[in-house]
Amino acid sequence: MFKNRVRIHILLLCSLLVVAVGIAPVAAQEPVHVVFWDNLFAIVEDGPREEQFILRAIDMFQEEYPNIIIDRVHQAPDLGTFDQLLRAASIAGNGPDVFNQFAGGSLISFSPFIEPMDSYFTEEEIAQIVGWDSVHDNFDPSAPLLGVPYGAGSYFAIYYNKEKMAEGGVDMDNFVPPATWEELIALAQGIKDNGVLPFAIGEQEGYTGAWVMATLVGGLAGPQVFFDMRSREVPINSPEWITAYNAYRQMYDLGLTNVDAGSTPSGEGQLMFTQGESAMWIQGGWANKDLVNIFGDNVGLFPIPTLEASVYPGGIAGGPNIALAVSNYSQHKEEAVTFIKFLLRPDVLDLYVALNQTEPSNHLQADPNVIQNPLLQEQARLLLDGRTIYPFDNIMPGEINNMFYRLNAAVFIGQMTPEDAANELQAAYEAMP
Repeated sequence: MFKNRVRIHILLLCSLLVVAVGIAPVAAQEPVHVVFWDNLFAIVEDGPREEQFILRAIDMFQEEYPNIIIDRVHQAPDLGTFDQLLRAASIAGNGPDVFNQFAGGSLISFSPFIEPMDSYFTEEEIAQIVGWDSVHDNFDPSAPLLGVPYGAGSYFAIYYNKEKMAEGGVDMDNFVPPATWEELIALAQGIKDNGVLPFAIGEQEGYTGAWVMATLVGGLAGPQVFFDMRSREVPINSPEWITAYNAYRQMYDLGLTNVDAGSTPSGEGQLMFTQGESAMWIQGGWANKDLVNIFGDNVGLFPIPTLEASVYPGGIAGGPNIALAVSNYSQHKEEAVTFIKFLLRPDVLDLYVALNQTEPSNHLQADPNVIQNPLLQEQARLLLDGRTIYPFDNIMPGEINNMFYRLNAAVFIGQMTPEDAANELQAAYEAMP
């Protein structure tokens, strides 16, 4: 009996040794690092982290996916600089795994470096999101999806300080926003005559001109015009473009803006308005939160009005802004898509809306109650009739947009004629393949 027990113990020990030798130690799985270049999710670098959407979203993602580390790299907000950095890095094959870019033409201009999204999303997932038409290659519904649209979009408006408007002689109890550009100019002239600066403009980067031109040209020629310019069916230097440029420069010619508008950065124009130096300011919906925080009930908005001769009167320029894309040279495409799909979840999009109050969600399961900002609520009301204009710089290639921005300031302050600027844009586009 004793010998049998010893024999059994020896056999058990030998078995354990065989098992121990045969099993190699299992190494802990190394986390994957996904590099995310971000220049469109606005944050206040020194603000509380819990109030910054993209930082909150990344923290939430890391809790659910601890083995995918998101390395966010904050990029220059200047569009031209970011485009150059992204293009150079993509050519070298050492750019980000994920990046954001303006939906439409700017995104499409990077198509040689983008991983198509079609195979990563089911039909059911696509059906839950609105705005896919802005991320198809060359705006062709049958072409690959170059990215995903994020948010329902921002629309351009004229914001006004109610107290400064009243100081400028406007009867705010009976105020009716101007329906045409000509009425806007007359309103501004009356404010000026009463000793108040009508508009604070920072046009150094040329963005204000882009928002105004989107409205004026789109109104004169219809909402399809910029798509027709991209397809070369309509030239950029069309009569409508020239007319719109001439109307835009009226603001400066008539002294309705700060005299240094052409050399003033956009941010300083905003500072002038928020410090009470002007009655009005032109901007997009991304300013809603800041303006309500500063002014409370003392701020209002109305759409940039179209010209009297418009065939599409009352069209409101704007649309989907942000798109998220994956580079085709990424070594971590699956993980990058996992991050994008997380951001597209309805609860995460609701957080985006709740914290920023700049645009509604583009998810069909969105919670409309998260829209609390009165300016955003008013913009949503104005958009109910669906008369929108997708802007020139959301449709055209990034190289043309960057030239467009640079030319706007020169036209605005009279350093270049509308005809010369339009011809230069047209020549540059003709030279592109």
